[in-house]
Amino acid sequence: MSINVKFIPWVGSQYAEGIKGKRVMVLGESHYCAHESDAVPQLTINIIHHILNPDSEHEGFMNTYTKFGRALAGKGQYNKDRAEVWNSVLFYNYVQVPISEARKAPEKQDFVDAESPFFTVMEQYRPDCVIVWGKRLYNNLPRKGYQTEDLKLSDGKTIETWAYELDSGHKVHLLPITHPSAAFTPDYWHEAIISFVER
Repeated sequence: MSINVKFIPWVGSQYAEGIKGKRVMVLGESHYCAHESDAVPQLTINIIHHILNPDSEHEGFMNTYTKFGRALAGKGQYNKDRAEVWNSVLFYNYVQVPISEARKAPEKQDFVDAESPFFTVMEQYRPDCVIVWGKRLYNNLPRKGYQTEDLKLSDGKTIETWAYELDSGHKVHLLPITHPSAAFTPDYWHEAIISFVER
C-alpha cells in the first residue's frame, strides 16, 4: 500500500467475488479520533473486526454500520450473517487525517489531499461500484471523470451517478446515498444499491 494511504482499507475475504459479480467499495468520509494516538493505519480494519466480534460491547457508532449493512444485503440477510456481508466488500474512509470531534466536517484541504490516496486504492483494488456515504463526501470527490445516467427508482425518483476511468482503463461507477448515520431507511436504499450494482 502506498505511503500516502494512512488508513488501510478493509478488504473482505470475498471482495474479489463481489456482489452479483461486481467488486464493491463502500466509501465512508472520515475517522473520528478522540486522541491522535488512536489514528493507527489499521483503524478501519479494527472497526470492522469490532463490528463482527459477537463479544464486542455495543457502541453508538455501530448503528451506522448496521443500517448500511441492512441496506446492502437486506435486513434478514444482514441479521443472519453480517460477517458474510462485510466480507463481500472493501471499506475505505476517504479523508486520510483523523477528525478531532464527532460530526465535525473535514476541512476543504483534507478532501483535496485525499484524492491521490483514493486513486491509489482504486488502482490497486479496481472496484466496479463505489457506494458513497453522504452528499457532502460525494460533492467533495474529485471532479475527474464524468456524470453517468441517473439511477431510476421504483418510486419515480432519480439519483445522479458518476464514473471514473482509471489509468488501467478500468471504469468505476459511483452512487451517492444518504449517510447511514442520518435519517436513513435501509429498505429504500437496498433497492437503490441493488439496482445500481446490477445495471
